[in-house]
Amino acid sequence: MSSQTCSGISSLDSGSSSRSLIGAIHEFIKLVLKIKHEISEEGGIMELLVPLRTNDLDIEIKTMDSLRKYVKFLEKWNNVRALTSVSAREIPYVFVVEPLLAAKALSEFVKPVTCIDIGTGFGNPGVAMSAYFKDTQFLLVDSSQKKTALLRSALDMAGIKNVEVITKRVEELAKTHSNSFDLVVSRGVGSLEKVTMYAKDFAKPNGVVAIFKARIDQQEASEIGNDLKFERIINLNVLYPLKKVHRYVVVYRKMI
Repeated sequence: MSSQTCSGISSLDSGSSSRSLIGAIHEFIKLVLKIKHEISEEGGIMELLVPLRTNDLDIEIKTMDSLRKYVKFLEKWNNVRALTSVSAREIPYVFVVEPLLAAKALSEFVKPVTCIDIGTGFGNPGVAMSAYFKDTQFLLVDSSQKKTALLRSALDMAGIKNVEVITKRVEELAKTHSNSFDLVVSRGVGSLEKVTMYAKDFAKPNGVVAIFKARIDQQEASEIGNDLKFERIINLNVLYPLKKVHRYVVVYRKMI
């Protein structure tokens, strides 16, 4: 086969690959627009109102509607792409109720101007917390391009303005954002020691680090070093349909 022929085949393969990528991008955009249209047409806040009221959470109607749109976006994308193992019925509780209960408890001893959510995934806990701390600037960080792209679309559709999303590894971001935040939050995956090792770099001196956990070992929590002083464990008693679920927020303060 001649070099000219090989060059022609290579060019065709490249062109086909480019068209395939462009087609995939167009399909992604069409699906996002379709979901946004469906959500805007649905209206109504009752399905979010019940979980909030059941858990003694009272927020403005406008804020509730923004969170409803965020939840609907997650539910619809979860049906298409299986974003999370959380069931559609429990998404409002995991992504909205739990973070709001945590924000309510944290507000008793921290009034953050800035907050970072490291390893945010699809915005948990940062998005709902930003609705509680309305005057706080939130930075949501994740290394997954897919997750951050969908999260930006969800925030845009919900009209949530005090949140910025960055696609980056926390190790890299710490080089430019160390000692910058009044509040650092994360849904801790793995050991507390590992999560706090990353989280403490972002906190200002005397800033608060709050790690969300499904289960907790109090001895492990209280023995964490990493320039952090253990303060307390917040027990979130979350009322789900027909059950009560215990979630925990381990709170530290960065030593000066």
